[in-house]
Amino acid sequence: MESDFTADPCIEGKAQYEGAQFEKARISLIRCVDMGDPDLKTLLPLVVMGIRDERLHEAVKYGEMAVESEPGDADARYWYGRALLRINRVEDARSQWEAGLQISIRHKGILEGLARLALNEGQPAKAYQLLDQMRRQGLDEAWLHRLQADIAASRGLWPQSLAHLEDAMSRETPILSDYLAASELSLMMGKKDSAIGYCRRAVRLEPCGASYGALGEAFFASDNMDSALVYLRKAVDNDAVNSRHRFNLANALEITEQYDEAARHFQYFLASQPDDVVGNFNYGIHLEKQGREVEALYYINRTISLEPGMLSAHIVKVQLLEKMHLYDEALMELALLKQADTENMSELDLWENRLLIARSQAMGARVEGKVHLLHMILSDPALVEDIMIFLKDGADFGSLVTQFSTGPAAAKGGDIGWIRPEDMVEELRDAIKALGKYDISPPIESRGLYHIFKRLP
Repeated sequence: MESDFTADPCIEGKAQYEGAQFEKARISLIRCVDMGDPDLKTLLPLVVMGIRDERLHEAVKYGEMAVESEPGDADARYWYGRALLRINRVEDARSQWEAGLQISIRHKGILEGLARLALNEGQPAKAYQLLDQMRRQGLDEAWLHRLQADIAASRGLWPQSLAHLEDAMSRETPILSDYLAASELSLMMGKKDSAIGYCRRAVRLEPCGASYGALGEAFFASDNMDSALVYLRKAVDNDAVNSRHRFNLANALEITEQYDEAARHFQYFLASQPDDVVGNFNYGIHLEKQGREVEALYYINRTISLEPGMLSAHIVKVQLLEKMHLYDEALMELALLKQADTENMSELDLWENRLLIARSQAMGARVEGKVHLLHMILSDPALVEDIMIFLKDGADFGSLVTQFSTGPAAAKGGDIGWIRPEDMVEELRDAIKALGKYDISPPIESRGLYHIFKRLP
């Protein structure tokens, strides 16, 4: 014969719930409700279990019954609001919580719920005030300080955010994300040594791509490029698909003039993040430094298409067009820049005058039958063969001139200005006349030396 205890589903269900036997508790407590006149100790566990197990309409049903049963109970309002929020009845949830706050202004769950609603609705100041109210009432837990840290960071209050985060870490064993967030906040405040310190602790706690990458960034910000490269390479080795590590490594390599390796990482980054504005811009700058103006212009144009208001990209575009001697296009771009950057009009006017003079000189030279040339002079036949292979592979002509040419214009990338082909010796004259814009001549032997020309527009 069963005891009175097991025969009463209300008593049995409450005991099962307290013993974490949730499936059995649910069955018993629903039987209890069906028997009529349930109390909060019957209804609220059903709400909590309904939310936990994603039986949301069941949670709402019993939450409504709980509030009808005890309209003056703040816990009933809180859990009913939680259930309503899970089915996206946001305003109804808010209404329950605001009513609950009238009952108990110190109810921490309601304060947190309203704070999170305010945060989701773009009201960080209101959310912060509600959380601060919880803290003044004695709640001094790590999650609260972390949430306040996030809110302060979203408002650009870096010192306040870091103080909250440090409070959180002092109340609970720090996790990796704590150290990484503290490092970022320290960098925002210009505390580079502190950022490095937090990242070192992150690496000790969990040596992985995220911690190595953060330490590399901190060293990068401190202009310690040797250490930055060590840890950014570790980050890429540990997390090859993380585009942020790739991008930071590419920039560090660029600064240390390791251009070939930098190019590989820029390309890898853009393959995964083709619409990244800064990635396209920085790779365009990289290509411009290598003298690959045509390719650089492509990425700068891409940057402008992604972010039309980026003035620095427009400036680089004008510089590239000027360097390529495309003066009409440069003047058109400069006119757009002058409309957007009215604060620097005097400098832009000087630039415009320089372009107008250069265009006029180029037009006059063309009328006289002159062509603008880059000239490479070599004496070693084996080197000539290597140079032609480099050029075929896309190497920049001017860079090769600077490195290998013995001619007087080597320091200027071989730029010998505007030349009348008729003034050259016959074998050179014929080769020059055959060149179209941007064409590169084959090697021409003359008087024991080898000459290679590139025609500019």
